[in-house]
Amino acid sequence: MTPDMKNIEERICKSLPGLPAHQKKVADFFLEHMDLVALLPIREVAHKAGVSEATIVRFAQLLGYRGYKELKETLSSSLKAQLSPTARYHLAVAETGKSPDVLKLASRNVISNIHETIRSIDTHIFAAAVDSIIAADQIYCIGLELSSHLAQLMTFLLRQYSYNAQHLSLDYFRYEEQVAFMNPRDLVIAFSFSPYSRETVDAIALAKKRAVPSILFTDKKSSPARTWATHCLTIKTDNIMFSNSLGAVVTVLNAIITELNFRDKERTLAALRIIEESIRDDRYFVAPT
Repeated sequence: MTPDMKNIEERICKSLPGLPAHQKKVADFFLEHMDLVALLPIREVAHKAGVSEATIVRFAQLLGYRGYKELKETLSSSLKAQLSPTARYHLAVAETGKSPDVLKLASRNVISNIHETIRSIDTHIFAAAVDSIIAADQIYCIGLELSSHLAQLMTFLLRQYSYNAQHLSLDYFRYEEQVAFMNPRDLVIAFSFSPYSRETVDAIALAKKRAVPSILFTDKKSSPARTWATHCLTIKTDNIMFSNSLGAVVTVLNAIITELNFRDKERTLAALRIIEESIRDDRYFVAPT
């Protein structure tokens, strides 16, 4: 049982003595079928529990949620975190029905991730992360598998505005071997999302040991690299399928670059002049017709 499910179970047990008979029926059903509550619409839960939909809503509110939908989403997210990729696929098919509007479904998922991320990010940590980028002599961006693309994107965005950034690969040396040559004036920017790469976690741990500051982009407060990171930005990456959804991550990266642009106007203007000059060169770019 996940922490969220355990927390809900404890709340239900605590409320049992004072519940009227019809609410106790709901409580008993929830305690015995927590996994079904995570999957079924309110109509079916009410039918199976033998109560009205209004009773289900009031019970969810009794537990501290705005309504059944919020309670179901909490349980569903918690349940998905435990599932294998195959089981998660079956769950997505069951939740979306036979003919889902996948474009709208995926878009709503990304928008939800962005909103949750904006609400949860500490603005002081965000500002401190930007400060560390400005202060760094050399910036190293790391990440493996899907996170490798995010590390490359961050490197591109920083270099576009003349920050001394470099993407580290594992082509010749392990991350730990490369971190070993860094110093406290450098900065490591790491991307570590579930499933977490041990190579990335170990690199952040060594960076801390060597007093090299770091910024970690991750998806959970329980992320293993979080212990070692100087600044940690937790970003929601929930997806309908197994892979992480990157919409909220790219939003935060864009926000960081925008903040850097506002903080250092001279650097930004100088970079923009170079960009404007280069895109006018018809050897490399084609003008729209």
